[in-house]
Amino acid sequence: MSAISHAPPSQEFDRRFAYVAFGLLLVVITVSTYLHYCQPQIFKVPNNHDISSWQNPTFEQTCIFQRMNEAEREKLRSQGIPGGILELLLYEGLSILGAWLCFAHARKHYGFWMASCFLIGSFVFTGIEESMMIMTGRIIGGGKVDPTMFGTYWFPKGGLWFIETPVWVCLCWFLIAYSCVWVAGKVFPRMNLWPRAAVGGLIAMVIDLWEDPVLTSPEMMDWVWGIGDKIRILGIPHGNFMGWFFLIFVFAIIWEYLPRMEKRWGRARISAFFVPMLLGADIAVFVTLLVWGTFAGKVLFPHGLVIPQGW
Repeated sequence: MSAISHAPPSQEFDRRFAYVAFGLLLVVITVSTYLHYCQPQIFKVPNNHDISSWQNPTFEQTCIFQRMNEAEREKLRSQGIPGGILELLLYEGLSILGAWLCFAHARKHYGFWMASCFLIGSFVFTGIEESMMIMTGRIIGGGKVDPTMFGTYWFPKGGLWFIETPVWVCLCWFLIAYSCVWVAGKVFPRMNLWPRAAVGGLIAMVIDLWEDPVLTSPEMMDWVWGIGDKIRILGIPHGNFMGWFFLIFVFAIIWEYLPRMEKRWGRARISAFFVPMLLGADIAVFVTLLVWGTFAGKVLFPHGLVIPQGW
């Protein structure tokens, strides 16, 4: 009688974990994409072609309105958001390629389970945080309220969606977050976890300092910001840069603690607790940014601060 080979317990669990985790993620993406296109009234999705229909904020309450001249405004009103299917396919394709390369690297150095936790965790972590800010802005009143922490922005361009965040944005967040965490660990291998996570967050924030002013320009408009935040850097609400820092800082700490938590509670238990733990961290970051934005806008700079002037 021939022997029957069995996969090691850890590999068998990783296989089941992948089926469940990636399967649930696919279900959420499918439902979100359907709602975004077929039931746009549920999420109050702004119309890319009818700019005059925008609410919370209106076109006149956006940062892009202030960056445009009158000819550019009229072109946007008549033609809608720039870009087409080829641009969207490029975004989707490059984000998938970059995420696959980072996942392959993470799997080689940390194993399948840790790599999957980084991919799925960062995807869900940023997708929920972005969607919370976007939907809160639409509900509370966008540019009519202060500050931009209420979520006064949205993404006009996306093929597949995770709630109200494009999948390509979630994948790009994963590859940027993983790259920054990896670089921080390589540059400061002897540094303790918390300051090393802070370095990773700072690297990401620096990347975003040059990335967002380009991607939110009148020529691209990959996302649209309201003017609720009185403090703007390079034309971008400052809370965006703080959000990049805090999200990667917090996520890096949680992810690097996973092996310690696994030893204490087991891989199965900590895998089940991982997403609820990220949801709690999302809420904590959201409240922190909300409190800071309110304090900065009402106490530190009640009359606003724009760096540089003229943006």
